[in-house]
Amino acid sequence: MKFFRSILTTKIIRLILALFIASPFLLQAGCNDEAGTSPKSLLALYNPIIYVDGSLNDAFDGSLEYSLTLYEPTQYSLTDGDNNQYLLSADDPVPNVNLQYSLTINDSPKDVYFIFTNTSPYSKSSYPAVTDPEQSIYQDIIPESGDGNTQTPVPGGAAGIRGKPEISEFNRNPFALLNSINPVTLLLSIVPPDRPLYDAEGSGSALRIDKYTTVNATCREVRTVETALGAKTLNIWVADNCWYSGGTTTNKINQDMVTDLADQFIKTDLNNDIYDWVSNIYGEEWGPLTDSSLSERDRNKLIDVTNEITILLYDIDNDNSQNGGVLGYFWAKDNFKKTAISYSNERIMFYLDAVLFATKSGGIWNITDKWPSDIVSTLAHEFQHMIHFYQKNVMRTGGEGTEIWIDEMCSLATEDLVAQLIEVNGPRGVDYDTATAGPDNNMNGRLPLFNYFNTFSVTSWYSGAGVLLGYSLNYALGSYLARNYGGAGFFQNVMHNDSTDYAAIEYALSGTGESFGTVLRKWGVTNILSDKTDTPETFRYNINDWATSTISGIDYDLGSINLYNYRYWYEGSYYDGPVIQTSIPSETMPPASNFYYLAAKNLIGTKSWVIPMRSNVRLSVVARDQLPVSVP
Repeated sequence: MKFFRSILTTKIIRLILALFIASPFLLQAGCNDEAGTSPKSLLALYNPIIYVDGSLNDAFDGSLEYSLTLYEPTQYSLTDGDNNQYLLSADDPVPNVNLQYSLTINDSPKDVYFIFTNTSPYSKSSYPAVTDPEQSIYQDIIPESGDGNTQTPVPGGAAGIRGKPEISEFNRNPFALLNSINPVTLLLSIVPPDRPLYDAEGSGSALRIDKYTTVNATCREVRTVETALGAKTLNIWVADNCWYSGGTTTNKINQDMVTDLADQFIKTDLNNDIYDWVSNIYGEEWGPLTDSSLSERDRNKLIDVTNEITILLYDIDNDNSQNGGVLGYFWAKDNFKKTAISYSNERIMFYLDAVLFATKSGGIWNITDKWPSDIVSTLAHEFQHMIHFYQKNVMRTGGEGTEIWIDEMCSLATEDLVAQLIEVNGPRGVDYDTATAGPDNNMNGRLPLFNYFNTFSVTSWYSGAGVLLGYSLNYALGSYLARNYGGAGFFQNVMHNDSTDYAAIEYALSGTGESFGTVLRKWGVTNILSDKTDTPETFRYNINDWATSTISGIDYDLGSINLYNYRYWYEGSYYDGPVIQTSIPSETMPPASNFYYLAAKNLIGTKSWVIPMRSNVRLSVVARDQLPVSVP
């Protein structure tokens, strides 16, 4: 307490005096809108953030290839107004610290990298202003506005998108939406579904796409298979305008394509298809509602128990695209009775793009071609979403779904976990049968885009063209978590709890002693060291082999990752490896983000920096040999 009283007697009094002196100007500005300076901007000018002085000295052995340290505020030697030194205890609140940091490199020169982590899941911060000691900064000014790193990048080239933002928002919490729309439907929700229990091959129907759109389609395949979760029936429907006979789209679906797709999703025998491998991790996609977490009112809105799954192949967005766009989605509106949602198909249902699925890479179509194989990977991705809705919204959280970034991270991790099993190159962008980190100059998968935009927030979900950015960020974090904290079992635990925000991640970390903020920091350090194959546990992207996890006798193999192998083309230049910053931006630091800063080149001996850091920002330091790629 003496420590914080001393701060008040020095820093706060200065602030009060500054505000007192400024008050006439603030009043005058408040009465004179024509002056062009608002009271808000003047309040920001005279409302500094108070920092406590601190110091920290360290030394790294330069004979090693690399050294790393995650510094904690309890290591800072803090100074109060009477020039007394204090260390924080674990229970003390962390102040904003103006840290004088000194690092000594012995024996051999090293490049030094500062990784700054905003450990708050949802609060913005200020970037630290790294300076030399004679340029010490003791306070900064509250920004009047600005989110920091919120511009939407527009990546070049064709890209496959899973889902749609408006559908993800619906899936997150449909019950709250429905209950606010039309309470009259509550009285009608006991009406049974009006479609036949089972489909028949060759039967036709107008299936609802959304509130305003229907598609005439025909059932082209029905198969029933015994699974570990009982008998499951798959129905595959194809839009009539996408069928090889009479269709009008550029690329059309035929029966062989339908059968190949069905074989990928579900087929005779166990542990040999997407249904088996994904449900083995997460559980069943639909089932009894009596033991759910929902109220009776909300349960009555949902369709009854069914062991059917429907896939509709149609031209999503009616764009006839052969080179990118939306590959597929799961929309929970179909889990509801028509009395609750009039445009429900009353099915447990996927939507896949027929034109892209029928797009061949060579002379003869094969399901291993680029776009058909992307559709297969999308099927695993969307199956996770389907299961997630039942296991989380319905069974555990009273209708509220997981935040979008976590749900998407689970789906991207699922693509990664089953890539080797389904023999499709997943979001890692390396051949599915390759255990090592693969070749350099790799422009495939999600990681090239992450390398360029690695300072963005992982707890935000970006819309529009930025959805690809969201995929890249959350795959990068998910791939780290999977390779360091239990693989398939980790993501099973993310789903199987009643938390819908970052606490779902912390639930899966139970027993490790880690928090969400800690893994963000370790992930940031791991990104700098991903070319190394001997990093400590929980800092491993790259072990030059498979990282294997096992659930119920099924092995899920994850290949190694070296971020320096990935190349990204943006605005006329190639970028290899993670972008490392050589200056500090002035805008605000996004929540749940890392910032990678080159602090010194070829350092030997001692160097000092002054680093003002907000209370939720942490410093990690890596000293290493030269990067395997140049820093842009």
